[in-house]
Amino acid sequence: MPTWWEHLTHVATGRSRRHVDLPDLRHLPSRRVSLERTHYVVNDPERHHRGQRLYVLRHEADRRSRRPARVAVFSNGRDVGYLPSRVAATLAPHLDTLGGAAVVNGAGPATDSIRLRVDLPTAAALAVYTETRAAIEEERMTRITWQGIESPSTETCEIEFSERGMVANGVVDTDGGRLTYRVETDATGAFRLADLAIGGRALGLSFSDGRWLVNGEHRGDLDGATEIDISATPLTNTLPIRRLNLSIGESADIDTAWIAVPDLTVVRDAQRYTRVGERQWLYESRDSDFRATLMVDDDGVVLDYPGLFRAVL
Repeated sequence: MPTWWEHLTHVATGRSRRHVDLPDLRHLPSRRVSLERTHYVVNDPERHHRGQRLYVLRHEADRRSRRPARVAVFSNGRDVGYLPSRVAATLAPHLDTLGGAAVVNGAGPATDSIRLRVDLPTAAALAVYTETRAAIEEERMTRITWQGIESPSTETCEIEFSERGMVANGVVDTDGGRLTYRVETDATGAFRLADLAIGGRALGLSFSDGRWLVNGEHRGDLDGATEIDISATPLTNTLPIRRLNLSIGESADIDTAWIAVPDLTVVRDAQRYTRVGERQWLYESRDSDFRATLMVDDDGVVLDYPGLFRAVL
């Protein structure tokens, strides 16, 4: 069964989050373990293509027994067995640290057998991985407050940086009302999703394969743009700064989907970014004479946007 179909089946059944959202343990040193209570018959095509498959481990509460750990294994959209109790007891605490589920390689059955096997990370490798991951995720949580200068506003934004990308949730109190927003990027820093709401109005944007959807409708006039720019917050300046990752002296021209607040209208806007210092970026509008030198932190988050926004430290 193709991996994309496994993704769809798991999501549709509600038994797992999307595989791309789960910690991937397949690169760690591993050992092969046979499952208990295997009740899934593997067909011949799966035997021949098992190298392309993956299994999902999930720590589950066992209401039928008092065993401390019960780790189920999912494949092709359904549970296919359980880890041996002793192995599960060692693995379960690490799964809990990782959010309760993770992806491992599916080794498939041995010849002439229906008993499935999985490749599990060694205890030492898994311990190092979970500790490192927890430390990284804790260090990459940022909470910042901005004050609007030209148009009075107060904003609080929480930003999470992880190996999966950036997620930002903000609340902006403006003269036009309270704006709430959520912005997501992928692991490369490319914009993917945004949701905004203010004064009873809502706006949803998504960008994938070069196509922009605004409230579910394709906006061909935006195709070719690569970022969003929300007028009421400097948060969205962080996206091109991080994605472009220019060297000092380098410039890049981009097009954005510019969002007016409080109207929540979306138009295309041409911009240029030039890195002029270690933490200084020159922003220029290519449709007007507006320009400003932004001061950012090590993560590319704006600390000072002259005349418009200033971080409250």
